[in-house]
Amino acid sequence: MTMADNQGLIRWLMDNILPEAPAQIQCQAHAYEFLAKNKIEACTPLQLERCINTAHYNFERQFYAGIFEKLDAKTIVSIDNLLCDNEPDQSGDKLTSDIELDNKEELAEDFTRVKLRHLKKGSSGVKLKNVNAEIAKLKRLRLVNLPINLLANVSKKLTIKYYNRILAALPSSIAEHKPDILYPTMAIFCYYRSQLVTDTTADLFMRLIHKMRNSAENFINKNIVAEVKCINGKFDILYVLADTAVKNPTGVIADAIYPKVSKETLESLAQELQNRGNKWYENKVQSKIRSLYAYANRPMLLDLLEVFTFQSNNPSSQVLLEAISFIKQNRPDTGKYYQDSKIVPIKDVITDAWVSIAVERALKSKEVKVEQESTREEENKESSKDQGQAKLADSKINRMAYEAGVLEELRRQLSCKLIWIEGADRYRNPCEDLPQDFDERKEYYYKELGVPLDGKEFTKKLRDSLDKHLQELNVGISTNPKVKIINSKSKNKSGRIKITPYSPQKEPYNIKALQRFINRQWSTISLIDILKEADLRIGFTKHFQTVASKEIIGQEQLLKRLLLCLYAIGSNTGLKRISSANDDSNYSDLRYIKRRFINETNVRNSIVEIVNAIFAIKDTRIWGEATTGCASDSTQLSCWDQNLMAEWHVRYHERGVMIYWHVDKDATCVYSQLKTCLSSEVGAMLKGVLKHSTNMDMKQGYVDTHGQSTIGFGLSYLINFDLLPRLKNINKQKLYYSMPKDKDNYANLTSILQGSINWESIEVNYNEVIRHAVALKIGTVDPDVMIKHFSKDNYEHPVYKALTEIGKAVKTIFLCRYISSEELRIEINDALNVVERLNGIMGFIFYGKLGEITTNNREDQELAVVCLHLLQVCMVYINTLIIQEALSDPIWKSKLKPEDMRALTPLIHSHINPYGLFPLDLNKRLKIENTITGLAA
Repeated sequence: MTMADNQGLIRWLMDNILPEAPAQIQCQAHAYEFLAKNKIEACTPLQLERCINTAHYNFERQFYAGIFEKLDAKTIVSIDNLLCDNEPDQSGDKLTSDIELDNKEELAEDFTRVKLRHLKKGSSGVKLKNVNAEIAKLKRLRLVNLPINLLANVSKKLTIKYYNRILAALPSSIAEHKPDILYPTMAIFCYYRSQLVTDTTADLFMRLIHKMRNSAENFINKNIVAEVKCINGKFDILYVLADTAVKNPTGVIADAIYPKVSKETLESLAQELQNRGNKWYENKVQSKIRSLYAYANRPMLLDLLEVFTFQSNNPSSQVLLEAISFIKQNRPDTGKYYQDSKIVPIKDVITDAWVSIAVERALKSKEVKVEQESTREEENKESSKDQGQAKLADSKINRMAYEAGVLEELRRQLSCKLIWIEGADRYRNPCEDLPQDFDERKEYYYKELGVPLDGKEFTKKLRDSLDKHLQELNVGISTNPKVKIINSKSKNKSGRIKITPYSPQKEPYNIKALQRFINRQWSTISLIDILKEADLRIGFTKHFQTVASKEIIGQEQLLKRLLLCLYAIGSNTGLKRISSANDDSNYSDLRYIKRRFINETNVRNSIVEIVNAIFAIKDTRIWGEATTGCASDSTQLSCWDQNLMAEWHVRYHERGVMIYWHVDKDATCVYSQLKTCLSSEVGAMLKGVLKHSTNMDMKQGYVDTHGQSTIGFGLSYLINFDLLPRLKNINKQKLYYSMPKDKDNYANLTSILQGSINWESIEVNYNEVIRHAVALKIGTVDPDVMIKHFSKDNYEHPVYKALTEIGKAVKTIFLCRYISSEELRIEINDALNVVERLNGIMGFIFYGKLGEITTNNREDQELAVVCLHLLQVCMVYINTLIIQEALSDPIWKSKLKPEDMRALTPLIHSHINPYGLFPLDLNKRLKIENTITGLAA
């Protein structure tokens, strides 16, 4: 390797590798690949490390210089103001780290008082009192006045790298940097933080609107229940009236009914029930929403409306943008009604149900309310889209009802990105989610997905597969003793598909004996020692690079503090409790290590290293060949609720967050992620498939009913992934066939055939479908964002329609396989049982503070989940070694039966002790190898 080769490697790393912000070990791997490709003899590890450090130093200086030259004097002054005076005010005004002022309006008006420490804080939950704080942060970030294209060509990974550097540093240490480093780094932080705060504020805006409807529905439901329970004899009267009418069908009302129920009582009852038609409930809910909006939510929601700049690529959404602009312009006006109803944009803006509430006839007599109530039922039955529009000239528009209707429609269109927000990340322009070089590299991307360039060729392959599986099911269903298709024309509420449950598998008798043997030989191993042993064998802590530019702490001291922090976070015991057992590592030391070294990216890189090590050490004679299947499911975790992540879970009956796992058949957790209780499990499933980054070749995914959808089947097929759900409602599933004429070809399936596939829709929009699939594959869009984009609220989108048709065909193919094969049903069920077992293990590891995440900071919540994941894979790694060592004894090899091998799992923990105060000794090792040999001798 000559000096010229050295410089060539440095330039290559700067141009091709470092812009993606790889870890040090990844840089080394890429450097060796470069040397091998160019037939250059590899240098020593020390020389290579120096070369990489030089490349990184030059790249960083070049990167900083490119940003610094884009910043003007106003931006630099604004950054200085953001960094200065980061201590609480001494003037008497209370300004805490959470920006909780008694006078929220004062903060919104004087947002320049917001400092860097305030910007690092997350939102404090879905409450009106938190709105001003979010608005103040957003306005302060916009005051920095960064160029729009500041990071236009910078990867998101690189942006997050420098964003984390500021997030972990104290303001005093940031101010010590030289100007050519300080201002670019702060500019990156402000740029990305502005996007995150915009997303958070948009979430708060949408959740507040949704909360109004929930509150209104709960209020009306309670009133209805109270009304039903009240003792006024109303239902007794109705019973007597109905019973009398049945017994006296030809009787005279005055003779048969009035003696039992008086005329006056019937008149009162009729007046009470007069307006309870089909839409009575919805009208009551909307009236309550209008009241909540007018008397509580309106000022804050309109303040949020002011800080957003809404845009749309959809022509049909332009009228809603006009309505939003109209509301902003007329906000200062007072009064119950708009002065001129003709200028109010209402057609195609709000739903017909809101029109019936917002548009009121302008009658001058006192009978206004009477006429409104008497004609409400007839107006609700009208189906015209122009309902309430024909006579706007002599009608009034209720301001509060109109605004509430517009905000609900805005929430609906924001959720599926029919309308987007300037300066946001998740709510950004959907065109920015797609690869910008798709047209130039079209053939490359098609090849990357493994799909043909011609849409007709794509549909032909899918159509042939659909026809084949339908024909096989049609032929085999009559001889399948476990499945029955009911072809009766009578309506069957229990469904048309009947599947006989499979017989229980044989119980593994020797697994408990093996567990007892392991407990004797490796008794009461501390969980923290398992973490230590895994690192001493694998060295995963090398991935914990500091977010600072350099670090001078000793390696042994750093290693010990890293392991203590990881255990404290992953077990939820906390840094204080762990530091009390280690005199050389106090609480401040551990906080420093956590802030500088431990972040989600570093932990995930370590998890990948451990998972790959598990795959490498597995003995195929015990565990079988490497699997390509991965089961996915979620579990609920309690946490503090003053944040936007925590939501009420209907099934668990408490507030919290969800952890979504991806687990292979041998119980190795490949990927984990934090999600809200109401977010899509389909999006979470796709995210794990695309971002697990391990050596596992994931080809099949086992999910429950919530982890699949028609769109999910379509997207999974496009990224070459076989989605295999366990469907709870399998008895009511329907199949689709290729062409309308093919329906008669499947005589045994007539009762479960739904319709034909629209192949033309797929072929016409094929290129755009592939464009969106590529965006998912290369990570320019988050799967959850795409799933929300292609929801039923966006049913007119041509790509949504095409994906739906693909999903119908792929789901039908899966259903044919699922119904025909009992082996497949058992395989799916077994895989999902592994995830259920994993949930119990996670409770064993995450035992501190009663298993509750005691923070409202989203970054800390995500860090707790990935550290929990790290401890789990370390436990699986050590248990795999222990089990293999135990089974090296010939006695156990002959003793275990096939059913025992089937039930063998590394998810055992009776020999592990997670509790107590554990001092960490790096000089002690676990005895695993040769233990059995020593006993035999």
